[in-house]
Amino acid sequence: MNGTLENPMSTPATSTGASGRSRHRTHHRPVLYSAEKFERHEGGMDPAAREEAAHASARILLMRGRGTDEQMTERLVSFTDDYGIEMLAELWSHASAHSLPGALWRMYWLRDVVHRSPRGVSRAFELGMAEDYRSHVVAGVPDPPSADEVVRTIDEILAGLYTGDMDIAMERCAAFAHVVALGIRTDYARSAGQDSSVPGSHEVKREAVERRARLPRQAQQMEQIAHDLEAVAAQLRAVEAGQQQANGASAADSAQEKSAQEKTQTNLEAF
Repeated sequence: MNGTLENPMSTPATSTGASGRSRHRTHHRPVLYSAEKFERHEGGMDPAAREEAAHASARILLMRGRGTDEQMTERLVSFTDDYGIEMLAELWSHASAHSLPGALWRMYWLRDVVHRSPRGVSRAFELGMAEDYRSHVVAGVPDPPSADEVVRTIDEILAGLYTGDMDIAMERCAAFAHVVALGIRTDYARSAGQDSSVPGSHEVKREAVERRARLPRQAQQMEQIAHDLEAVAAQLRAVEAGQQQANGASAADSAQEKSAQEKTQTNLEAF
């Protein structure tokens, strides 16, 4: 991902956990990363070993997280509320965008943005859903998309990694990011020529100008995340189809007898 990865919305003082309860951060405050760190977060580990560690940790998290109880799922979804996004960045931000750890990193990063800026995200989503009704439906955000609803929906999407089909969770997250990107672009177009009319001090006007200047880049970042997640979802479906084809028609009955957990493990190992 090129350019600077930044939070496209403002930052509130509290975060709403997966259960819907408002919660203050008790550990590290999430930080934002430049594009260089977003794609390959610097560290002393050998690059090949670092890449393998990223893939291994992503597979282990999903294999162990799936099939657990609701409380464990909530803890996995709200992990960054307690420990900050930087811990996951150390694991996954350097991984390829079209890889399993790369997809997890983007999904958790997007959740972090939504939780820190629910009002800004809900405004962007409301503006964007008029431009692409299909993506709005796929994302599953109720209409109107209030701040509470975008928070609830992004948690539900992330929980789908552990409770449902991973490719569907990624597609929903991609649709969510796409609608937000459209909303940011709409906001940019509507605000053209309005900088001089912003009421307040010179400092307030300057901040408004700077905010508007960031909008095109922020929209591009969201759109790229949507594209990357769609690509990984397609890869997961291709892997599953390949596994089914490799089993052959004679193994159809035994494949049906496999538990969902076993199928997931097989697909992740082949991914």
